[in-house]
Amino acid sequence: MPIIEYIDDRMETEELLERLSQPVRNWFMDKFPDFTEPQKVAIPRILKGEHLLLCSPTGSGKTLTAFLTIIDDLVRRSLDGSLSDSVQCVYISPIKALANDIQKNLIGPLEEIKERYLPSRAKEIKVGLRTGDTPQSEREKMLRKPPHILITTPESLGLGLASKRFRPILDEMKWLIIDEMHSLVPTKRGTHLSLSMALMDSVVSSEVQRIGISATMEPLDAVAEFLVASDSRERDEDNPEVQKVAIAKISGDRELDLDIILPTPRFSSTPVKEILDHNIDRIKELVEAHTTTLVFVNTRNMTETFVQKLKVAGLEGVEGHHGSMDKAIRLDVESQLKNGLLRCVVSSSSLEMGIDIGSVDLVIQVGSPGSIATALQRIGRAGHQVDGLPRARFLPTSPHDLLEVVALQTAILEGEMDLLKFPENCLDVLAQFLIGLTIIKEWDIDEAFELFSSSWPYRSLPYDDYIEVLDMLDEERRLWLDWEDNKFGKRGFAQMIYYTNIGTIAPDNNYLVFTGDGTLVGQLSSSFVSSLRNGDVFLLGGSTYRVASIRGTRVNVTPATGYRPTIPSWTGEANSRTHELSQAVLKLLGHVSVGIRMGEDSEPLLMDALGLNKPVALALKQFLDEHSATTFQVPSNDRILVEQVEAPLPTYVVTTCRGRSFNLALGYLFAGIAAKDNVIVHELSFDENGFMAKLSHEVEISKIPDVFRNDTSEEVLQRYLMDSQLFSKRFREVSSRSMLNPRRIGAEEVSPKQFQQKAESIMTKHRQMEGSVIIREAMNEIMNGDLDMKQLRNFISRMDSEDVRIVHRRVKMPSPLGMTLFMSAFEDLLSLRTRAYLIKDVDPEILRRLLGARSLATDLDKEKIGEYYQSKVAVPNDALSLLRLMDMGGGLERQLTHPLYSEKLKGLEFETLRGWVHELAERGLITKVRNTNHDQIDDKWFSMRMASVHGTLGCLAVAGASEMDDLRALYTGGMTYEMAEGFKGSEPEKWVESSLSDPLDCLRLKLLDMLGSEGPQTLESLSDRLPFPLAQVESVLQELEMRNLVSIGFFTQTDEGEFILRVDEYRITGGSVDVVDYRTLQTLLLQKSFTRFEEPSEAIRSLALIQRRDELLHRVENYRFRDWKDIKHDPDVFNGRLLHNRVGYTTRDQLPMLQGLRTEPWLGALETELLEKIPEEGITRTELFSEYPRGKENQHIQKSLKRALANLERQLVVAKQFLDMPNRRRSIAIFRKVHGAIDAMPFPQALSTLIKKIGPVRLHTLRFFVSRPVEELAEVLRDLESDGSICRVVALQPDPTDYYASHEDAEKLLSLMPEDRQMRILSQSDPFCSRFIQEVRMILKQGWYHPVFKGVDPIGRILMFVVNDYLEIKDINIPHSYLDEFKVAFNDLLDNYRDRLVDVSVIHAFNGVPVHDCDENIQSILSELGFSSMGDDERYIRGGIVEPRPRQEINRRLFHRHNVHQNSRWENETFALKEIDELRDDFALRGRCEMFRVDLQSMAATEQLHQGTNLRGHQVWARLPHFQRLLTIRNMQPEDDVLGILDFFSNHNDPSVFMERLAMKRGEFRKLISPLVRSGHLVQDYRGGFKTVKPLKGIDLWQIKSDYLRDMVEEYPVITMKQFERLAGPSFAPEEISDVLHEFEDDGTLIKGFLVDDQHDVSWGRKDLLESEGITRTRDLVIPPSDSLIHYFGGILREKFGFGSAYLVFHKEEPIAAFKANTRNGTIDVTDFVGDSELEKEALRVMKEFAWEHQMPLTGELYEKLRSR
Repeated sequence: MPIIEYIDDRMETEELLERLSQPVRNWFMDKFPDFTEPQKVAIPRILKGEHLLLCSPTGSGKTLTAFLTIIDDLVRRSLDGSLSDSVQCVYISPIKALANDIQKNLIGPLEEIKERYLPSRAKEIKVGLRTGDTPQSEREKMLRKPPHILITTPESLGLGLASKRFRPILDEMKWLIIDEMHSLVPTKRGTHLSLSMALMDSVVSSEVQRIGISATMEPLDAVAEFLVASDSRERDEDNPEVQKVAIAKISGDRELDLDIILPTPRFSSTPVKEILDHNIDRIKELVEAHTTTLVFVNTRNMTETFVQKLKVAGLEGVEGHHGSMDKAIRLDVESQLKNGLLRCVVSSSSLEMGIDIGSVDLVIQVGSPGSIATALQRIGRAGHQVDGLPRARFLPTSPHDLLEVVALQTAILEGEMDLLKFPENCLDVLAQFLIGLTIIKEWDIDEAFELFSSSWPYRSLPYDDYIEVLDMLDEERRLWLDWEDNKFGKRGFAQMIYYTNIGTIAPDNNYLVFTGDGTLVGQLSSSFVSSLRNGDVFLLGGSTYRVASIRGTRVNVTPATGYRPTIPSWTGEANSRTHELSQAVLKLLGHVSVGIRMGEDSEPLLMDALGLNKPVALALKQFLDEHSATTFQVPSNDRILVEQVEAPLPTYVVTTCRGRSFNLALGYLFAGIAAKDNVIVHELSFDENGFMAKLSHEVEISKIPDVFRNDTSEEVLQRYLMDSQLFSKRFREVSSRSMLNPRRIGAEEVSPKQFQQKAESIMTKHRQMEGSVIIREAMNEIMNGDLDMKQLRNFISRMDSEDVRIVHRRVKMPSPLGMTLFMSAFEDLLSLRTRAYLIKDVDPEILRRLLGARSLATDLDKEKIGEYYQSKVAVPNDALSLLRLMDMGGGLERQLTHPLYSEKLKGLEFETLRGWVHELAERGLITKVRNTNHDQIDDKWFSMRMASVHGTLGCLAVAGASEMDDLRALYTGGMTYEMAEGFKGSEPEKWVESSLSDPLDCLRLKLLDMLGSEGPQTLESLSDRLPFPLAQVESVLQELEMRNLVSIGFFTQTDEGEFILRVDEYRITGGSVDVVDYRTLQTLLLQKSFTRFEEPSEAIRSLALIQRRDELLHRVENYRFRDWKDIKHDPDVFNGRLLHNRVGYTTRDQLPMLQGLRTEPWLGALETELLEKIPEEGITRTELFSEYPRGKENQHIQKSLKRALANLERQLVVAKQFLDMPNRRRSIAIFRKVHGAIDAMPFPQALSTLIKKIGPVRLHTLRFFVSRPVEELAEVLRDLESDGSICRVVALQPDPTDYYASHEDAEKLLSLMPEDRQMRILSQSDPFCSRFIQEVRMILKQGWYHPVFKGVDPIGRILMFVVNDYLEIKDINIPHSYLDEFKVAFNDLLDNYRDRLVDVSVIHAFNGVPVHDCDENIQSILSELGFSSMGDDERYIRGGIVEPRPRQEINRRLFHRHNVHQNSRWENETFALKEIDELRDDFALRGRCEMFRVDLQSMAATEQLHQGTNLRGHQVWARLPHFQRLLTIRNMQPEDDVLGILDFFSNHNDPSVFMERLAMKRGEFRKLISPLVRSGHLVQDYRGGFKTVKPLKGIDLWQIKSDYLRDMVEEYPVITMKQFERLAGPSFAPEEISDVLHEFEDDGTLIKGFLVDDQHDVSWGRKDLLESEGITRTRDLVIPPSDSLIHYFGGILREKFGFGSAYLVFHKEEPIAAFKANTRNGTIDVTDFVGDSELEKEALRVMKEFAWEHQMPLTGELYEKLRSR
């Protein structure tokens, strides 16, 4: 143990200044008035070279205290020339932002000292930064010229120490500074740092002084020991084994200005959900009253929420800052904050560290941070400058939070402090560091143990644990272990794994949530999943789901509609409240409860003793009075409350107020004991004050103490935890930290799915092992980190005392202290898509707390509601007013049985009524229906609008709809009824047969009419009057509620909830604003979005932009996907990041508007430089970057260029146009200037134009279109509305929501609009679909699929994607009632996919049922669409066949056709050359000849061969007519300036003559001639002369291209489209290849489909070649990279062996290996080899045969290694 000395002796200013060198002294005196207290105490000890731990308040100059002495020493040595180029000081920062900040604050003072106080001879003092963000070039530069002060993070230091190039630059290191120690020491990150410090002491020869800095922490003694544990330089003379360290603890009794502000005066009675909005108002007031304000919230999500709400509220100069934000944005916010450009920054925790953020005069803390230390750290950000007064205001978020905030403020003012907990003997960090050690050298086992033991967290590491970790790493092949030599060392990829996975921070990977049919419904964080168990119900995306199982990265669920969540949606987000703060809460409760029991008023106590203001004291008093009215008992250190709540399941709310960690420990023990006794735990949830458990049956509370005291209680707890997701999460983290399951392998990130699967297999393996190190460490982390076992053990051990009591009471509702947890599940119900289940079995008091003001709806009476509906529907006074009544009702007949008619028409004379009916019938406004065979519909009068509705519903009811749970499952094809036409009086002229309308539409419309005309109805009353089962009616009502058309509540004092039109509910409950129906608004948007145009450009203009080709399908007449190419290459069309970073296409005339929606772009120096290089006609990226250096050493320049260009694109400074170039498969992108070249519209005009295009639109939606601050957007909208440019309409969604629209659109909303009911299959990015994407995903579930719309209604989905040139359709979900319409829409889509060269489709399932098992209706539809069985009883195929053959057979036929098969090779090279069009080299020729005598070069003269470029860009030998054919296919005209060259070589061959004429050097000639050789205009003969190639004359270009492709097709038994494209080269467009293939298919030459075993690509096969017989197996062979066949096998070469080009080795007609080699000096020098390890010997044999055949022996180091293996 070190000798610890607390110091408080001060050195006076004059003496301290004397100790400093003259330049530093002068700089300090000019900069500061005096030294701070910490500086006067600490600097003298640092000057003496003592280890020091400095603990002082934020803003007291700690950082300068540490650095001043170091700067002084460096300055002295820079003056006398003794300062060497090596690292003198290492500063370790826990976060990168702090490291960046310190670097700036160090460079500044050093620059000032250098410029003003140092002579020019002084050596420069350099500061360097090395973090994970530091570019490799900077790191290399640092190694060559080390900085004197190195600023780094713990992980980067660990990496540096493992590097043999880095360690030497630390040899002269003198100081080590660790900042913000309180954030490092209690984490495994600190544990890793302590090991790095121990390693540093063993590898750095110099003596290093250690300085630790922190603002707030206890216990200081342990932190001081942590700081110096491994250092042995400073010994006490009497006891050389003891180190010394000084602690400078400067009093934290700094004056604080703290206060608590209530968000609203009615705080106690305001629902929690509304308090947020009130907090926004208070924050805005406080910010406007101060210069710069920091707002701290407790989650990243809340950061985003508060920023947006503050901006919309009109607060200027507000930004967010949290760890998930982009680094550049964070740095920009920090810079603006420091420079005083921001009024307010909202942060979660990223700004609580000591980053210099300039002058902040107020800190607002929203909600309790759960920790005294965190609160102090945040408060200290205000008045951060020396002697500044920290001012902070707390805003509570609930009455429970208020209690905690009051306790927190009291604890701070009383000087309380959180005690740090230190992880010890962490076996996962030990394993990780052991791997790092092996990179340095081979280690003696005991020597390494001594190193670990010298680190403070491992001071008591058991040797057995150490050996077990070594054993495990040896077993997992992370290091090798030699027990005989007592050594271990590096193995395999350990170094790469260590470098890319170092660190201890566990990322919070998301889980994917799937339903049973494979639908993706969303994601959950791993922290949330860690609290889930099978059977739990949770809320996601507005729906409830029950957990079926959790497998790897998947959470499998089933929908749980109608069940309340058992796990609150916020579970897993919050940190546990610290023990010390929990004690402060208990202390506060204790003081107040004593006074209440004695009958004293607690308000004076709260105000006088605790210093609370009157509103806060009153609110807290009300809360505690409410609790005392329920029970006098409050939790304390000796008492916990158990409240058994009346509920269907025994529900126990256990209140402790001891923090989440204690509650987790107690709750899991409770659950473990219950499970042991076969009591099922249905629900278990936790918060800071307690936990809630729902059990299968009651437990005897009085017996709990005896059970807890049982010696095996901890064993029970551990056994229960082993099956929890919390254990699974910790196990994954520990296995990853131990590097058994790395998250990165080299540069490749392991996918979350692979990571989870590997973790699962490791866990399965270790569960079967006895005493697994990983399991022990995971459990240890839970028991000592997540759970407060120390306090639990203490509580259980004291249960024998009479003072410790468990107070049990049965209650209807929990007491206020336990209410939060109980209410949480109900609060989640407010987020449900449908609140129909909200009102089932919910206590009215809970409903009041949840709904707040909306619960007033329950106070209405029938009389008031009746008056409203009477006024809504008037008694008719003429024929037209009767028509309006019939439009809202059902069938009219003489008896007036319909309740609406009996109420409204009972006072009218029959003759009058009959006259009106005859008048309406003769005018064709009403009609009769018959042959539905339903007695309530046939022969009754209906308005024309309602006739088709009732005719359809009548037919459905008779056809069996009343027996079905889902009306959509009924196929309505062929069903009809009759409707009357041409009335004279009451008699029709004829009856016309009518097909059924959309069944669901009809039922939906009927329900809306019933509710709209008759008022609130229960489900039963509606169902009783409709010929459909209750479940079907309920299903449609739920959908209407999701669509914001219907609401539910209590309106007429019924026991059951009543359904009501949302518009009516709004007006009945006091709504005063004129509102429009949400569906009407959607209908208008649908009409605008799908207006059909003749030209694509018109459609693009109407939408502002499009993103995908299929978005034009329903908007342009006669549009096909094939047209997209022409649209994309239109000179008027631009591509870029057009709207708020979204990539899309638009026309030139839309660019002014799109620019106007953006702010003025920010252009850096490089951006400006690039912009100046872009000419008016545009430029390619290659041309733009051509003047900048390239190559590996200039990668950083190229990256900077790409970033700058991306920045220009992102800000729409430039946009792209695409050019279709001959002989290029891909278009060329030309960058064109937009900013400065096209005048932007003023923002108000641009916004008004956008609203006319896409409106009506919400402010929230406009934010995705406008790249300007939301406060500016809100202000301009107000201005546009006030000047009449736009207007505002209000729609119910479900609450009144503002929409901005043009006046024309607003008028349309008020008029009657016919609904468009066309069926459309869209993408989720479609402009219409994306506007309602959340609603679509609520109705159709989460996931990526193609939604199917019927009008505005999403009615189905298609999960499909293009893969390997065919369309994979996993599932189609379409109701039976829509099958006929769907068939037409889907067939049109599939035909369009053929234009994308995707003409084969494979379908797996329909409505979740495998296609082979579908009913006859679906089988008929699929057959009509062209689908037939694939023969595997699983899938159907369209457009292809399934005749798979073994891959070996295909390869055999291929080798035979290409003359490399032993039976088809040519006799010699002469015969071969007569048949082969082109060859690259001897390898390709020799492999096709039985006998090879003369090489290709030698035969060139006799065979009249020339050398030129083929269509794939390779140099080949061929005859001149072949090159003429290739040039004709290229169809490239030479430039005018090269015509002279071509003319010369038409008549001459000798290049030397050409060079002499022009006095040209050979290098210049080559540069001139190479492009012409590449383009095919020139070829070279065997003597080196050149000849001009002339294209063939008088030949149809398509004919020669088609013939070339046909010739190629004939050479391949089976070929895929990708292979064909590779072989044909870029001169052929994919469409051209496709056309030729289809011609062959049409004439029967080719077949298409899945033709190769285990190959998922669609292939084309030659029937004649596939059917030929008698070919023997091919010899083993090697295909060289120069052979044309290598392009055929290019996919296998890349996917299986990772090579782009290489020699491919075949054994038994299968590729088993590939190798790269250099061929020089008559040898094949092998440089790389990848192959099947089991067939390596066979591969080498085949390679040797290949070398022998070509008379070129195999050589090279790698080859020798392969031979020796």
